[in-house]
Amino acid sequence: VERNVYRCLVSEKDLLAMPDPTATIGDPVLFSPSVREDTHIHEALALAARYQLSLLPVVSAEGEYSGAITRDKLIDILSELCNADTAGSVFVLEVMPQDYSMTDIARLIEANNAHVLSLLSYTDKTTGRLHLIIKIDLEDVSPVIRSFERFNYTVLYYFMEKGMVDDLLQQRMEELVYYMNI
Repeated sequence: VERNVYRCLVSEKDLLAMPDPTATIGDPVLFSPSVREDTHIHEALALAARYQLSLLPVVSAEGEYSGAITRDKLIDILSELCNADTAGSVFVLEVMPQDYSMTDIARLIEANNAHVLSLLSYTDKTTGRLHLIIKIDLEDVSPVIRSFERFNYTVLYYFMEKGMVDDLLQQRMEELVYYMNI
């Protein structure tokens, strides 16, 4: 930062690799990633990940240095966006990209009196299939999973509280024993 104008991002590695130790820091040969104050978090995350930055400068439209976003702050923001601290359960669906319909998925979730808290997606590079990581507001995900299985969705895995899984297995065992006694 020179006269409150952001010039470049310098690491210790950059300083040690400079061919001329007397060169002015900020010459155009140096790396100068930054985001503007109105940049969406997705772009900031992409830039920080792409260049493995622990600090991402924030500048105004005029190029004035406004501050910086740390990697820890990005994680905090991402955690909030994903509702990581909200009670609920998480499951992962696998679908072909052409079969993906958020409307159909939301309908199946809401038919079980649940709501989507967050949805993240990525394409599996080996299979080309879309993986949907869905967090819902129910702690017992089993009725939602059964609905997806009835409609031939592939549920890769799911997470819910350990006690919920034990209770569910106990309930199913009792139902089986009851059925066999009839």
